[in-house]
Amino acid sequence: MTQQWAEKAGVALAYLAARKRNRLRTREQIRAHQARRWRALSRWLTAHAPFYAAYAGQPFECWPMMDKSQWMQHFDTLNTAGIALHDAYNVAERAERSRDFQPTLDGISVGLSTGTSGARGVFLASASERRRWAGAMLAKLLPGGLLARERIALLLRAGSNLYDTIQGARLTFRYFDLVQPLDELVDELDAYAPTILVGPAQALALLARLRSQGRARIAPRRVISAAEVLDPIDRTCMEQTWGIAIEQIYQATEGFLGHTCAQGVLHLNEDGLIVERAWIDRAQRRFVPIVTDLYRRTQPVVRYRLNDVLVQRELPCSCGSAHMALDRIEGREDDIVWLRARTGDASIPLFADALTRALLIADPAITDYQVDQIAPNALRIAIEPALDASREQLLRDALHALCERLDADMPDLIFAEMPAHALTHKRRRVRGLRPTRETEHA
Repeated sequence: MTQQWAEKAGVALAYLAARKRNRLRTREQIRAHQARRWRALSRWLTAHAPFYAAYAGQPFECWPMMDKSQWMQHFDTLNTAGIALHDAYNVAERAERSRDFQPTLDGISVGLSTGTSGARGVFLASASERRRWAGAMLAKLLPGGLLARERIALLLRAGSNLYDTIQGARLTFRYFDLVQPLDELVDELDAYAPTILVGPAQALALLARLRSQGRARIAPRRVISAAEVLDPIDRTCMEQTWGIAIEQIYQATEGFLGHTCAQGVLHLNEDGLIVERAWIDRAQRRFVPIVTDLYRRTQPVVRYRLNDVLVQRELPCSCGSAHMALDRIEGREDDIVWLRARTGDASIPLFADALTRALLIADPAITDYQVDQIAPNALRIAIEPALDASREQLLRDALHALCERLDADMPDLIFAEMPAHALTHKRRRVRGLRPTRETEHA
């Protein structure tokens, strides 16, 4: 059997296994599955990852939590392939420069995260993990099966061997480099004519605008936003252009974390993850996820604290899935704007979603915006189309009313021109000064 056919067979088997896990219909079944997987994974890691050797026989809650900086600090003893950080980084960095993402390190794919949380991370994936990722992705996104006739276009800032794993006779999968000039990107997409379009929200929204202007022809049957927060402005633009509901994938360096169901509700992939919640605002169901990937062994993800703010859905989803459902991904912890309380020394969190709603309700003409907290008592705001005096006052009044409701001091507002945004950088429309840290988990 050739290597190519071995890859296809491996993806097919991983797909069937993922479809089987999709049949976990109750919380009890999910928890039992997680417990079995954790017992097997923990035994393997304590035997093969030097960092975890001391935790043999320890219960799950005694294993250490970590964030990206700790994950990178202990890279050499965490990974089970014996790969040194400097070697992995050199391979990934050369791939970024050359735009050739085929090379591996001892058969292990190496990549770089985008670094929106402050530092770039290096991630590893073995051939079997690439196949499992591909099978899981296809099982979630193609319920009709692997024989579906689809042309999937994935718009990315950087490629990976991960994305070359998904190919078939009827199913084609192609990576499009967001670094290339926009006209070339549009021409290539028009020629490929994808039926499914996957990419960052800002890139998808730009293509939707080009389509509405007659500068692009692509007309996908499905559009899936990934890698960035799906902002209401971008969602509306895409849905109006293509006349379809926009789906989402929750994908990060740390794994394939979630996807939208047939009802359009985002669910976490708890058939492959344990998700603990670090509550930021329990009353409003906001939390930061602490994830454990139950299948990843080359570079373990165990009790890894992400920087994302998720809002858990209050009611069960009508699709019937028992996997945790979300109202939305609200952004990162450092997207929270912290305001001074009117009285006392406390800081009041202003979440990105509330700030966005206040701006868009006050001025429906807004097509783009950027809010940066540049000091504890100052926000720099850029709006498109450019503001006149009356629209500026509408925004001042809306933010003053929002601060009144929060019992927070009104910050100084500095209105500025909209900065340029490259498709190669993740879009964050709201940026605060610092994250919060809570330790209550569930």
